[in-house]
Amino acid sequence: MNTWLIVAGIVTGLGCWLAISELIPAGPSLRAALDRLDAGGSSAGGEARLAARIGRRLPAALPWLPVPARDLRLLGQDPADWLASKVSCGFIGLALVPVLTGLLALGGRTLPWTIPAGGTLLLGAVMFVLPDVVTKVNAREKRADFRHALTSYLDLVALERGAGAAPTEALEAAAEVGHGWAFERIGAALQQARRASRPPWDGLAALADDIGITELADLAEIAGVAGQEGARILQTLSARAESMRAEALASAKAQAGARSTTMVLPIALLAGGFLVLLIFPDFYRLFG
Repeated sequence: MNTWLIVAGIVTGLGCWLAISELIPAGPSLRAALDRLDAGGSSAGGEARLAARIGRRLPAALPWLPVPARDLRLLGQDPADWLASKVSCGFIGLALVPVLTGLLALGGRTLPWTIPAGGTLLLGAVMFVLPDVVTKVNAREKRADFRHALTSYLDLVALERGAGAAPTEALEAAAEVGHGWAFERIGAALQQARRASRPPWDGLAALADDIGITELADLAEIAGVAGQEGARILQTLSARAESMRAEALASAKAQAGARSTTMVLPIALLAGGFLVLLIFPDFYRLFG
């Protein structure tokens, strides 16, 4: 009996490890980027993964399945890989309960068929939806980081404009001064717009639409007005940066207040447990 419990524990741990490894977002892969750029090469070789092929066929097979395209573009993930991980998590959830039920049956313990069936469907549905929740949470944190970096970018653009730089030069110089992944995305969008012989604010507007950052779209609109109509944007940029800082501060205070509120429940439970320990001997002697 102890042997079957050990085997069941090993199988359960292996399934949890596979599920967690599928849910944790991986960093950008150089091999995957080269494969996407190499569109003319043969991608059906032995190096192509089965999960990636399944993920590429899923949108055509299941057109009703929602894909968070903006969140995935912000996180730098391939939609095909994301769909493959979603399906893999669903299959892991569906297979975990039957495996454990079979191990219990081999150990001499049987369960009613309703419990494994309901547990299989419930765990499969939860594991299938879990990548959506993880992606949404990671994208929300990523957008918050981008907004913090964008505030600094606005200040740099305002400083460049105050030094007499043109709107195009101010946008590009500010992107070169800053560091971090947000400045790299902004610089890449500006370089792409330059290669396409388009104004830099068009590149910023396209990036804002791709990753869902409305503040970046506002900056692109302000820069476009300044570039086309020659309007002064120094005060506008400074005011926008101040408003973004105020919004970030209000959001941080709200999160701190929410976390403080959530601490009330465990403190109340601890206090209730302490009171039960104090009055239990009296009740035991009274009713015993």
